[in-house]
Amino acid sequence: MKVRVLGAHKMESLHAKHTCFLIDEVLGLDAGSLASSLTTEDQAKVQAVLLTHQHFDHIRDIPTLGLATIGDGNTIGLYGLPETHEALQSHLLNWRLYPDMTESLGNDQPPKFKLNSIAPETEFAALGYSVVPIGITHTVPNVGYVVRADSGRAMAYTGDTGSDISPFFSDELAVDVLFVDASYPNRMEAEAKATEHMTPAGLRSHLVKAAKAGLKIPKIVAVHISLEYQEEIAEQIAEVADEMSVDLAPGHEGMELEV
Repeated sequence: MKVRVLGAHKMESLHAKHTCFLIDEVLGLDAGSLASSLTTEDQAKVQAVLLTHQHFDHIRDIPTLGLATIGDGNTIGLYGLPETHEALQSHLLNWRLYPDMTESLGNDQPPKFKLNSIAPETEFAALGYSVVPIGITHTVPNVGYVVRADSGRAMAYTGDTGSDISPFFSDELAVDVLFVDASYPNRMEAEAKATEHMTPAGLRSHLVKAAKAGLKIPKIVAVHISLEYQEEIAEQIAEVADEMSVDLAPGHEGMELEV
């Protein structure tokens, strides 16, 4: 299973993109930079997208992806919580900003998108992958995902959160690489708590808890990094990695992992 990090940041600039992943060229995980980071040819390969929650930086490129591939006759499956789908249709695919591409736009074309509602802790299949959504606290309804290939190897992403991430360390899920929220530096703990995001110190506390419980800590990649604090966050992540002797590093745009 090949995982491409299309975006690793909380905000966007010339060289930074919203946190977003592409698995084996066909399965998107969040969509804040799913179109802006791909050529039109690569966009046409995307067959399904897993959405963690409704915030703009996680759903922004859904309309763009739809319009770029609208005439190819293929339907893209969108998997997410009912609240995520409702926000997507109310605020983006609403016939005022963009057409509602969950409907056919005529010319005998099928709908561009099919909404597939999921529920936390209820496993489902998408494009042959086994997917487990993990309910995790954020300021809006939110899930992280564990995505497992036929090989048995699995990647996971917490989504936006500052709360307990220990479910991702369970032996049952056997995650090989975990992407985690690391939005703020340690000195901004108050801002992180108020917005339900993580600091390196917060991540450390969860790793300590997992280690004390005897849980296996997988390779961890920190994402959703605030661009203006990225050097400070990277230094603090390195300190946690050294202290706890774990495989932990910041992610970056263009990063590719074979899981």
